[in-house]
Amino acid sequence: MTKAKISLLSLFALVAISIVLRPPVAAIGPLLNEISLSLDLNAAQTSALNAAPVLCFGLGAFLSPWLARKVGLNVAMMISLAVLLLALVLRLSFGFIGLMVGTLAAGLSIAVANVLLPTVVRSDFPNRVPLITGVYTTLLALSASFAAWASVASSSALGGWVFALGIWALPSLLAVLLWIPKLLNREVVTEEKPQTASAERRAVMRSPLAWAIVGFFGFQSLGFYAVLGWMPAILLEAGFSAEQSSNYLGFTTAIGIPFGLLLSFILSRFKSLAWLAAGASLVSTSGFVLLFIATTSAPSLLVLACVLLGVGQSSTFPMSLSLIGTKARTQALTTQLSAMSQGWGYLISAAGTFALGYLAAICHGWQVSIVVLISISAVQVLVGFASGGRGRIS
Repeated sequence: MTKAKISLLSLFALVAISIVLRPPVAAIGPLLNEISLSLDLNAAQTSALNAAPVLCFGLGAFLSPWLARKVGLNVAMMISLAVLLLALVLRLSFGFIGLMVGTLAAGLSIAVANVLLPTVVRSDFPNRVPLITGVYTTLLALSASFAAWASVASSSALGGWVFALGIWALPSLLAVLLWIPKLLNREVVTEEKPQTASAERRAVMRSPLAWAIVGFFGFQSLGFYAVLGWMPAILLEAGFSAEQSSNYLGFTTAIGIPFGLLLSFILSRFKSLAWLAAGASLVSTSGFVLLFIATTSAPSLLVLACVLLGVGQSSTFPMSLSLIGTKARTQALTTQLSAMSQGWGYLISAAGTFALGYLAAICHGWQVSIVVLISISAVQVLVGFASGGRGRIS
């Protein structure tokens, strides 16, 4: 098989994977009230269900470097895709237990794929890392937006939340099938010596730049998943209907996609992303401020809040992944940096997502939680500036 055909197959497979990694999570938020009523869940169970996938994104990320070393990049990706498919089928049965176990398994498999993707991009498209990163992050955002927008409508049309979640097993099956040619193209697996892997891990762990990237990834992820998981609940409390809440969430996740894609085309032209990362984070902060105002005293500002949140978050996500893909000097260091950034970053996000929901339940309202989000987003401005500076990890 020619190199051009292999690259084309890799691109198709990358597209399919990008489409399936966010809907299993994005579809839950708009359906959370329906699921909670259907299964008679309490506040802790509801918050746990919402935060569980992101928690697994963090825990599963640390597994990825070990798995890639043991079986190779391509086989590791196939394992994650196969587990995701099985998990999406499992969570359709056995009530809350099946839903929770399936969601946890889906989160772990997505975590592995999340970490491997920057390495896949660096391996298959070494001269187009920012561009290909922009393509797959745009697809992640598009699929998340569609899932958030369509979940309530599909639940009504298909006869309940079980079927609305179940339809995402079909594109997962497609991703598995499209990755098979990558397995046929035999990959030479040369397992690193433990001392080498340990040295690479120490190099990343001791780098201040790496920890700045961890903070930037974690805070922007917390903001995104807080919006994805809790915006429908926030808007329901403010007097909007379930369908309106789903539509506003879909609008928020979709409106910034063109900005994120455009940004991906020009990221490689910047020698430093410091001011760009700080500026995009400031846009997100402004969006949370307007969300607070819109849900307390001025509903007319909600559309503008959605625009600012969508633009800010769609810009910071590809930036964070581009930093992961370009700030390490070797492919092995990239995998370690990806695991560390996404592992600790998603743990920050999961803890924050759970805490925000539980805080809202304790305070009997979302105002305090939104103020906390504003504060976190403000810190993200500073961390983004630090992570986007010059220098590389070696």
